[in-house]
Amino acid sequence: MNTLNKFLLSFWVVSLGILVAVMVTMDKDTPILIAEGQMTTPVEGGKEQLAQSSDIKETVEPVTGLEPVKEPEIEPQPEIVKETMRLAMVGDVLLHLRLAQYEDFTSSFAAVAPTMQSYDYLIANQESPPVGNNYALSGFPQFSSPPHILRDLQNAGVDMVTIANNHTVDKGEGGVRTFFENLDEYGMPYVGAYKNAEDKANDRIIEVGSIKIGLLAYTYGTNGLYLPKGSPYIINYIDETKIKADIELLKEEVDVVAVSMHWGPEYAYSESDYQKHYAKVLNEAGAHIVLGTHPHVLQPYKKLVTEQGHETHVFYSLGNFFSTILTIPNTMIGGIASLEITKEGDVITIRQPELYATSVLKDTDGIYRVYPLKDVEQRSVQNLDWVKKIIGDEVTVY
Repeated sequence: MNTLNKFLLSFWVVSLGILVAVMVTMDKDTPILIAEGQMTTPVEGGKEQLAQSSDIKETVEPVTGLEPVKEPEIEPQPEIVKETMRLAMVGDVLLHLRLAQYEDFTSSFAAVAPTMQSYDYLIANQESPPVGNNYALSGFPQFSSPPHILRDLQNAGVDMVTIANNHTVDKGEGGVRTFFENLDEYGMPYVGAYKNAEDKANDRIIEVGSIKIGLLAYTYGTNGLYLPKGSPYIINYIDETKIKADIELLKEEVDVVAVSMHWGPEYAYSESDYQKHYAKVLNEAGAHIVLGTHPHVLQPYKKLVTEQGHETHVFYSLGNFFSTILTIPNTMIGGIASLEITKEGDVITIRQPELYATSVLKDTDGIYRVYPLKDVEQRSVQNLDWVKKIIGDEVTVY
């Protein structure tokens, strides 16, 4: 055996001896713990000594007894509701004596009543005072009409009358008193003249759904007739300062301000400088809709816009709705003007100006009736094309 082999044999014998000695001296109940990358043996005190330190894996025990964290609730967005309505107005209801003698006006409005009733809110200018129960029936120049015109207009679809016009004081203070008594008798709402200051302070606000419309009415004059000093009755005359103040107060309470203006020269088919001036005043004051009466014939529609973008829709004159000024045939043509008002959230949109053209005709039974012009063009003094030329291209005429 060479020297190398002897050395290796000696090393093997010594190593074997050491191993046997270790095995003999170790407590046979002591476990040898082996885990991935480590070996430990228990030591005194119950603690373990790490035999080999390598990739040590820790086990995290779950925490118990805590409430689970809740996700914050997202507030639902309020639903934006879109509402639409159509506001409409007919022109002058001016009953000359031949009309004032009718005991019932139902037949006179029958052909147009379905359309009148289709609007969400309809206004009429009751120009001749319905005071015939206390004053003799009369026509031009100082009118006295039968009170039941209020009933029959209401049955046909009218929701309110404007009473600021040049014939309001035709029968003096007593006539004005009778006018109000008959309005109350038939439960007809009104605007433009008032019983007293308290009545005037009661703003005329109509509500259709959530849409609020404030109504005002003014007249250029009352034919030189005035209420006596100290009279409780009030008539709204056109006055620039007053109009601005009235609109300023009313527009804070409503979505839309609509104004009836009894203005302009009679029998003129286009607006005057006077009308243009006050239309601009109304536009700048914040009115949204202007509905004109008094000229007895149709006049154009215009949309005015301020530098700030405020829009005002102006029908300068609606003509006569029910009247018989026979010496001027075109006064037999009128119409129902209307506009669509939409509210979506806080946004108000006014659009789609329309005119439902009408014609007053005398039938073979001697009764004057209001007809849709489109149905009676052959019998009427004018046709739809004539109306369209006056009103303008921005309006749908039918």
